[in-house]
Amino acid sequence: MIFDIFRRNLTVKRLEQGSYQNVDGLTLWMDGAESSFTIKASVQGVDNEVLQTLPEGDRTKEMYVLYTSTELRTVTAGVSNPDIVIIDNKEYQVIRVTSRHNLSTYATAHYEIVVIKIITMA
Repeated sequence: MIFDIFRRNLTVKRLEQGSYQNVDGLTLWMDGAESSFTIKASVQGVDNEVLQTLPEGDRTKEMYVLYTSTELRTVTAGVSNPDIVIIDNKEYQVIRVTSRHNLSTYATAHYEIVVIKIITMA
């Protein structure tokens, strides 16, 4: 694609939806299978317009906007877990995916994806 010179390779981790399973007479939650794949994306800072649409608790966290031709997943209750994107060895959760395919026959068709840094408790 013409815009690949502005994109870099990023690893995406995808955790499939888990389920309750019967294990030795006990009903236990079992996480779904984890897979990973590579996408090409342009990594950009978040502008004020996008920042204002986020919940207050998320506005202070490190985040990026990715521009890519690969559709990623956000959380959907009972359906899917959010994809995790690795940027500079840090994990970022996909919180918003916007399709920019109004000109799908042109090379500029893409997804605008907002990712937010996952804060882990040590």
